Amino acid sequence: MDNVKSANLNVKIKNFFFRYIEFLQPFHKLQKQQYTVVALLLYYHYQFSKEITNNKILWKTVFDYDTKILITDELAITTQGLENIYTKLRKSKVIIDNEISSVYIPQMNKKNKVFTININFNIVDG
Repeated sequence: MDNVKSANLNVKIKNFFFRYIEFLQPFHKLQKQQYTVVALLLYYHYQFSKEITNNKILWKTVFDYDTKILITDELAITTQGLENIYTKLRKSKVIIDNEISSVYIPQMNKKNKVFTININFNIVDG
């Protein structure tokens, strides 16, 4: 693979989740406000996972009232507005049983804080 192109980007952890979800937009087709909420949920999931190892408690904390307030304050939306976005995300199968679908959760190497995306373009005639 002589034609491998790569780039190393330095990004703060919170911005990583925004860039990650934004990068996936052609695949998930969520509206900006929806994927912004997903990015914040992933960020808080990451932050809380540093201290909470029980997955059930972790997700309960992510969707807790206090976290909702953090999100509504950051996005300057109402609690009802956030609930409406949650409903759309549930209908889109992004949120399933008050958890973000594993499809959207980046598998990051937490030790050295590296996340890699590989994209293979298989060129077909036609």
